[in-house]
Order: sequence, then C-alpha cells, then structure tokens
Amino acid sequence: MPIAKTDRTLEIEKWLPKICKTLLEADPEIVAIVQFGSSVYAPDLALDLDLLVVTRSKKDSKVYWDAVWSSGQPFWVDVIVAEVGEQLGFLSAAVRAFGRLVWGDVKAVLEVTKNMPIPTFDEARQILDVGRAYLQIATQEPNPVRREAHYRNAFNALFDAARLAAMAFLLTEETRWGILVDRLPDPFDQRFRAIIHDLHVAIFYRRELPLDVEAEFERQRERVRQFIDDLETASKRP
Repeated sequence: MPIAKTDRTLEIEKWLPKICKTLLEADPEIVAIVQFGSSVYAPDLALDLDLLVVTRSKKDSKVYWDAVWSSGQPFWVDVIVAEVGEQLGFLSAAVRAFGRLVWGDVKAVLEVTKNMPIPTFDEARQILDVGRAYLQIATQEPNPVRREAHYRNAFNALFDAARLAAMAFLLTEETRWGILVDRLPDPFDQRFRAIIHDLHVAIFYRRELPLDVEAEFERQRERVRQFIDDLETASKRP
C-alpha cells in the first residue's frame, strides 16, 4: 500500500538509521553520510531519499545499492558516493544548501563540497519552487510550531534564490550576503538589501510573519523572480 505523503517524514526517520547501518557494514571506510534534497527541505512531499556517502576508498556502485535495498525501506533511495577529497561539482550546491549530516565527519563533507561551482540564474529560479514546496507543507501542517517553521523556511528560500542570482551575476562562489550586497551595482544592491531585510532578517530570524502569509509569499516570490530576471538581463549587457 502506498505511503501517504504526510507520513513520509516519520518513514524516513524510522528507516534512515537502518540504511546507514547497512551502508557502514558494506563499506567500513565510510567517513560521512549526508541526507540532502527534497527529503530535507520538503519531506512530506519527497518521493525518495537522497544520500551522499563519503568514503576513503570507493567500492563498486553495486555494493552501495545492495546495501541500501537490503534495508527493506518502502521508498526509493538514491546514493551518491564520493571519495575523500573528490569534488562533487554541481551537486555541491544542493548538499551545502539542503544537506543534513546523519553520520560521520562534517569536515569530510566540507572537503568534497568546497569547490562549489558558480550558480546559474536558472538554478536560482528553481529555488523559488523550493519555497513553494515549503509553503505547501505549511498549509497542511496541524502543529502550529512546525507550521510556522515551514512558513519561515518558505520565505527564506526566496532569499536564497535572490542570493544565488547575485552570485550568478557577480560570477562568484562567495555565498555571504553581506559581501554580495556590497559588490552589486546600484540599484541591485539596494534591492537585494531590502530582500535580505524583509525575507531573511524580519521573517526568518525575527519570526515576523505577515497576517496573510500565502498572499504575501506570492507577492514576495514575484518580487524575487523579477530581481532574478533583471539581474540576468543586466548581465548580458556589453
């Protein structure tokens, strides 16, 4: 019988320790296991579980697949395996943005994700959809504490989309918004500064949620989408 999406978080929490145990038994040289992707930022909507395995010596991929499926979990699991010091490239952004260390050494994870490629404007737009996923979860969440957290994450995802767009415009791997805003030309610096304050500081950190959360989210989503489009247009000017 299919698992209801609202049960997905509990299912992942139930099976993840067993999955990690079988992976560690299959490869004793594993130094870190990271959960990332939709099972982290939108667990109730996730259709699968994405795992990054960092090991001292990579074995044949069949070793990891057999280990995962011997656990018996009732959902799909994707496993990405990297050796210590190997660079993940594009995947680094997903792990850094929406990764959760479930076992092992965080330094090993930072090492394989340190050379994160410069994001693109299209990637920034995809994060807008992450925000909408958080919003959808929030509207279905009966617990008021968790509902508020999902709402705040929805707005913060919009901020992250704007930050990725700023990085794409500046052709930089720098992620610190305080530095990015100082490097943007006028008027983009002021627009980004306002986005930081309204979405990241006021709503996410200070928990100042608007009265009509869903309507305000759509308004802010359009604001950030326009910011991304305008940055991309400006980046193409000679």
